[in-house]
Amino acid sequence: MRPFLPSCRGAAPRLLAAAAFALGGAFAQAGSFSVVGDMVVPRDHHTATALPDGRVLIAGGVRHNPGGPTAEAELFDPKTGTFAATGNMTVPRVDHAAALLPDGRVLVVGGYGAEETQANAELYDPASGSFTAVASGSAVGGERTAAITLADGRVLVAGGFNMGARATAFVFDPATGSFSPTGSLGAARYVHTMTLLADGRVLVTGGMANGILASAELYDPVAGSFTPTGTLSIPRERHAAARLPDGRVLIAGGYTLEGEQQETAEIFDPAAGTFSAAADMTMARIDFALVPLADGDVLAVGSYRWALEAATAERFVAGDDRFEAIVPGPATERAGLAATRLPDGRVLLTGGTDLMNEEGGLTPYGELYDPAGGVDPIFSDGFENPTP
Repeated sequence: MRPFLPSCRGAAPRLLAAAAFALGGAFAQAGSFSVVGDMVVPRDHHTATALPDGRVLIAGGVRHNPGGPTAEAELFDPKTGTFAATGNMTVPRVDHAAALLPDGRVLVVGGYGAEETQANAELYDPASGSFTAVASGSAVGGERTAAITLADGRVLVAGGFNMGARATAFVFDPATGSFSPTGSLGAARYVHTMTLLADGRVLVTGGMANGILASAELYDPVAGSFTPTGTLSIPRERHAAARLPDGRVLIAGGYTLEGEQQETAEIFDPAAGTFSAAADMTMARIDFALVPLADGDVLAVGSYRWALEAATAERFVAGDDRFEAIVPGPATERAGLAATRLPDGRVLLTGGTDLMNEEGGLTPYGELYDPAGGVDPIFSDGFENPTP
């Protein structure tokens, strides 16, 4: 097990500062990263769901030695900073989705298994530490599907890949333990995002079908239907989205039709049903996470960028609609990570491919981001706080 350690200190952050400004970013002084214990099973493209008691359920993903999708699951305890095994899923899953239910159980759906798409679901019960299969009656989810808990406690599962992009959508009712069909997406898609809006609707953006999509739509849980809304400024897949305190939605990063990773960002206004440009991130990111913080800012962490001299993270300052680089950043650059906000406001980083390692490989240890922790050493020894 690794002890709690600062991820980067000393002269290195000053070099990172210069690099960050060269990329056009400013600094966020607040917040610090610390390394915690090793995972039971290093993995990427998994799910990590915060439980009501503060622990985090990590399930599925791709592991090495032996390689391939795994059914293994584990729990992170923020009180001890350690990981411990829990019951296995009923089937291996990678690129699946998970959603917390009001009663504390976790619905896990879709993904890809050892040899086939998993168009099915199961439930994790933290009281027993076990998973049980859910009878769906039809193919639910698929690879790179999306699932989100609605305001009434039900779970919307929409899209995914299963012998092609799917437009089908289902609603899981925890009270009955069953799925029922709901209106189909206007456009079949996978590798998309779904974000719960303040009024209970769900925003769906981007993804892939026969190509990368710029279309977006809104799901109305009362009507049980999807309707088109404004169009993204550019097509995006493997991007991320997060709701802001004022109800708008931040969308950033992803791949475009040209196969380029994007640093661009935009904001959806639910009142107008339109997207508008936001400030760019400090670097391009795909397979990353956007995590809303307690103070209203949004943490952006992870990427698929090789040959970086140092790992990166940044905060979207909601009041100013701009990104600031966090220096020092995390211990390593993680691709395909999961980032989970804990009840105390900290953010747990788990898994992902270690892009600071020339041989690749999976990141074995977790990290915690404390939004209020530490004083940036760049400014603690007589250096002035620079401005861009």
